[in-house]
Amino acid sequence: MSGSSSDSEISACSSKFDPVKALYSDKLKLPAADAPLYENIQQFEDAVKKQNDIIPVGQGHLVKLREEEKLRKKLEEKQQLEEKNKQRFAKYEALLPAKREMRVRNVLTRIEYIEGPLAALKDCVEQRVRVKIITRNATGIRGYLQANVIAFDKQWNLALTDVLEVWKRKGPRKRKVPPGLGTPVGKGMAAAISPIPVVTEKPLGGGIWECSRHIPQLMVRGEHIVLINIVER
Repeated sequence: MSGSSSDSEISACSSKFDPVKALYSDKLKLPAADAPLYENIQQFEDAVKKQNDIIPVGQGHLVKLREEEKLRKKLEEKQQLEEKNKQRFAKYEALLPAKREMRVRNVLTRIEYIEGPLAALKDCVEQRVRVKIITRNATGIRGYLQANVIAFDKQWNLALTDVLEVWKRKGPRKRKVPPGLGTPVGKGMAAAISPIPVVTEKPLGGGIWECSRHIPQLMVRGEHIVLINIVER
């Protein structure tokens, strides 16, 4: 009788069912093995009231399908709202001011629309025309440059390549070198990256020497320019 009593206490269909003994018994047999599992009584009661919202434990694929359905409905509502707003404000589009396209403005883009005297310099850039640039110093004409113009701006600042620079200065005996300047030395890392151009000097008489050198690239400020002529086309 004790064995039968024990079996009846752990049987879920018996009137003598003892849930505590059934919880710790190894002989427990569930009347429905595929019955849904819930974490607590409150969750079970909510599942009875709302069968589609409360999902039993271990049914992860159903949770995933439910979330995908929610996302799909949300996207559909968003698309419908956008289409509704588009149709609503379609008649007012003609009254809206047109948006101006923002363009990047720099020296190279400004050259395309340049006019006046700078337009002639623009032709020299496009046609690769070699020009002669007269330069000045603080007291007068310093010399000239023969080069190809690559770019320029409205202040006449020039970017040049293949530059031949010719200028005049006093002879070595009459030349005054500031004490802090000294003589440049063509050594070190800077000289290895960009060698110092060789200056050729030729006496013209009267203590004046003509100097010339070739520079691969040079930037000239507009305030140092007096005149620009075309050398050859």
